[in-house]
Order: sequence, then C-alpha cells, then structure tokens
Amino acid sequence: MKYLPLTLWFVILPVAATGGSWTGKSVGGSVSVGQQILTSRPLQAQGPLSRAATITSVVWRIELLSPPPTGLQIKLCAPSFCIPLRDLTGTQQVSVPLSAGNTFRFLYSVNSRGPLMPALQVVSNQLTVNYRAP
Repeated sequence: MKYLPLTLWFVILPVAATGGSWTGKSVGGSVSVGQQILTSRPLQAQGPLSRAATITSVVWRIELLSPPPTGLQIKLCAPSFCIPLRDLTGTQQVSVPLSAGNTFRFLYSVNSRGPLMPALQVVSNQLTVNYRAP
C-alpha cells in the first residue's frame, strides 16, 4: 500500500504538460503620415514546434527613436488573430488558442491625418512567446 502513491506519480508524470518559450527580434521602420500602416518583419520560432504547442502569454518590447505620437496604435498579429498592445513594453496572457509556431508581426498606425512631426520611427521590436505543449 505504501508504494501506491509512488506508482500514481509515475502514471501521472508522462501526461503533464511541458512549457517553453522563444524570442524573436527585428529592426523597425517608419511612418511619416497618419493612417499609414507599418508592418514589422516576421518573427517566429527558430526551430520546429509541436503543432499542439499553444501560447500562454506574450512579452514584448518596442523601442522608438522619439516619444510615441498621440494616437499610436500597435497590434501583434498572427495570420488569424491580432492582439492590441497598449504600451511599448508589457506582458499579456493569451486566452484564445493560438499556435506557438505561428509567424507574428507588429502592426503600427497613427490615428491622425496629415504628416507626423516627427515621424514614427521604430528602432526595434522584440517578442517572447511563452507556450505549453501537451
């Protein structure tokens, strides 16, 4: 009877989910007129991931050359879903089932009309994707 808890541990252990993360970084671009959309270069895991690996959270860091203009809107987009980002840095839990193997892009736009003074210049985008795989 005293071996039963140990036996259950070995039965449960193989079905436990494993976690991981990957980080990608790219250089930015610029937007000089309001309502234009700047799309970052694609970010994705360096190696293959299980198709069952789903995102639990994302961490991002965006560096601009100058302070963000009024009306700046930033989204982190996978092919089928975009997550609005409120700040230049942050962490957000992901509640929809998104594959950690997706390709991601940052999308920037400024909700204003006419030329931007100064222009929005994105120096770098960094993304860390935390995931769980069964």
